[in-house]
Amino acid sequence: MHLFPRLLFPSKKQFSQEILLKLTKKCKLKYVLSLLDNCVFATFSFDLWMSYGTHDVFTLVINFLHDWKPKK
Repeated sequence: MHLFPRLLFPSKKQFSQEILLKLTKKCKLKYVLSLLDNCVFATFSFDLWMSYGTHDVFTLVINFLHDWKPKK
């Protein structure tokens, strides 16, 4: 803060309700939806960890299968 006195950090509310949502949407469009167009098959799984003392954690795992050809 001494080196950059005009630097302002976003509030917790602004970060969670605006910045994080925009980042999530951008990542979804760039990485998830673009891969689903060329995807043959995808599996989704998710998990949620809730803790009283810290932040809750939500994970989403997507496995993509591209260029799948059945073999004997």
